Order: sequence, then structure tokens, then C-alpha cells
Amino acid sequence: MFMNTPMEIPQTDLTDFKEKVKHWLALDIQISEMETKIRELKKLRNKELEPQLTEFMVKFNISDLNTETGKIKCSARNTKKGLNKENIRTNLSKVITDNNLIDQAMQKILNEREITTTYKLTKVKNK
Repeated sequence: MFMNTPMEIPQTDLTDFKEKVKHWLALDIQISEMETKIRELKKLRNKELEPQLTEFMVKFNISDLNTETGKIKCSARNTKKGLNKENIRTNLSKVITDNNLIDQAMQKILNEREITTTYKLTKVKNK
């Protein structure tokens, strides 16, 4: 029978590891604070100022604006909505009349999507 015994960690490696954890936690706090500030600035830029600027530029047919730091370009972009189960089923039913075949296609589409695994450290907040 195989016994799983914990490895003995050398003291120098353990000390080095603990220092790296402390550094990681300090960086995590700094990043969190900066991300909060960035979110606030982006909200102000994207939700308040940008709609006003684009409305003005479209209204007066201004496509480019020269500034001291570079050019600001106002362009229209059309995007498609994301796929969802209802959208897929509706469009399949326009091509395929057999409900069983639609169900099989839906199962195949939804169940055979590629799965990728990544590993990430997260900090769980104390309650």
C-alpha cells in the first residue's frame, strides 16, 4: 500500500515562500486599490463624457478631432449579439423542421464545447 507522507520543507525554502506570499498579498492590495480608481475613471469617461462627445460629433458630422496628445476618431461600429440557447434554437428551427433533430443538434453544440483549464490564485476575504 502506498502511504502519502508530507515532504519535509527546508526552512530556507519555507521562509522564502512566506516572503513571496507577503509580497503577493501587498501587491494584491495595491492592485485592488488602483483597479477601484481605474473603474471610477473609466465610468466617468465611458458613461458620462463619451456619449456627450460622440453625440456632438455625430450631430455636426465630425469624424476626427485633433488634440495635443493625438487624434480622437468617432466611428460607428456594428456588433452582433452573443449566441445563446434561445437564439441557436430559433435559427436552427428555421432550417430544420424536425424537433428531435434540433434537440440533438442543441445537445451536440452545448455539450461538446472545448474546455480549457487555467490556474489562478484568488484571495478569499475574511468574514
